[in-house]
Amino acid sequence: SHHCFVVRYREGEDLGLDMHVDDSEVTFNVCLGFEFSGAGLQFCGMHGSPDHRKQRFTYGHRPGRCIVHLGRHRHGADDIESGERLNLILWNRSSAYRRSREFQSPEYRREEGVPDETCLSYTHDRDYGVFKSYPVGKDAF
Repeated sequence: SHHCFVVRYREGEDLGLDMHVDDSEVTFNVCLGFEFSGAGLQFCGMHGSPDHRKQRFTYGHRPGRCIVHLGRHRHGADDIESGERLNLILWNRSSAYRRSREFQSPEYRREEGVPDETCLSYTHDRDYGVFKSYPVGKDAF
């Protein structure tokens, strides 16, 4: 199955997106456009791996381009600095894979070392406040 939606980042509104994993096996993320600066897509390790909070690379969106990644690849959008960006997101799911033992009982391994600040999530990491101050208005998470 699949799930499709559009996200908009605009200066003064939705600036960025906290680190997360997707509810998909494979995600297609298409930049539909407009002029913007900032709003890079940060990638960290794979969910459940010892390096899931270690920064791996930054992808710079360009209108008309698509990035494809595994849904369990931890990622988040940096704040937009100016302009507006629209992205079409397509989550692809496999019912056969979701019935598998690998999906239903995934292997989780202990984290290695201190996480990179870029890879911390104020909505998903219980220890966020140990490593970084909460963003204004987000300390209730």
